[in-house]
Amino acid sequence: MNMYQSSKGPIAIDTMPLSYAKNALAKIQRDETQRHRTAEIGWLDQHIRKLEAEAPTDEPNRGIGGNNPPAEAKAAMQWDAIQSHMDDLLAEARNWADGEAISSQGIADEIGRLRQQLQDAAKLADEARVAEKKPLDEAAQEIQDRYNVYIAPLKNRQPGSVSKAVAALGSLLTVWLNKLEAEKQERERAAREAHEKAQAEAIDARRAAIGTGDLNAIDAADDLLDAAEEAGKALKAVENEKVQAKGEHRAIGLRSRWIAKLRDGEGGKALTYYAKTQPERVKSFLQVLADEDVKAGVRPIDGVSPIPGVDIIEERIV
Repeated sequence: MNMYQSSKGPIAIDTMPLSYAKNALAKIQRDETQRHRTAEIGWLDQHIRKLEAEAPTDEPNRGIGGNNPPAEAKAAMQWDAIQSHMDDLLAEARNWADGEAISSQGIADEIGRLRQQLQDAAKLADEARVAEKKPLDEAAQEIQDRYNVYIAPLKNRQPGSVSKAVAALGSLLTVWLNKLEAEKQERERAAREAHEKAQAEAIDARRAAIGTGDLNAIDAADDLLDAAEEAGKALKAVENEKVQAKGEHRAIGLRSRWIAKLRDGEGGKALTYYAKTQPERVKSFLQVLADEDVKAGVRPIDGVSPIPGVDIIEERIV
């Protein structure tokens, strides 16, 4: 098997995509110290001619990341070859990206060429990643779809049937248990009033009886105190009642859920509050809104930003 000696080890030339082979050949030919690798040069040239001959004639081959790479190039998109290709480009990039500024147009052109080759290599790697992962994604999606029919959460566009049934039954129980809770609260109110009334009557009777020296009156007051104590026990019993429904494994009761809801017309007050208590989060939120506006096309008007407190700055980058 004809091999290309890459920076990361030997690579079978017949597995190399067209652009990788072209870059490898150009790299050897540019370096005078590598001109002795005549066999590899010949094999690479032969492989390149073969791939170019097989390229579609109705549209020129676009190289790495092209929409219509040759069929054999697609089949040869193996990780080892792609990895070696990217490693070779990265090794070359390190030679250029050494902290020194560009000093000539020729160097700028070389760096531009290398940058686009890296971008194309990234596209090729991503295409290969998608292709390699596709069977796994399809298998995982089949499993997900099968279960989602039943257990997809309610927040999904198509909730699962079991999730919807659980929610529906929960709604029924919520109405019923809230009814029981209201009835319990009414019983608590009545029991508390009865207890307080019995206590007050017993205390008044005891005070009055002690002052008269009437033993029968004192005994009657004690009876009222006993009655007040029983009323207190009755109140405690009502308070300890559990509002719930029996479940398969545990009882089902009401639980508290606290939610925040903005009052209409008072959002500014909330924003002011959070600007003081959580300024960094508010700044991040405002930055997101400003970025979205700029991305949507908002631009300065006569040099002035239409967004109060936000500068819209043009930067020129590659």
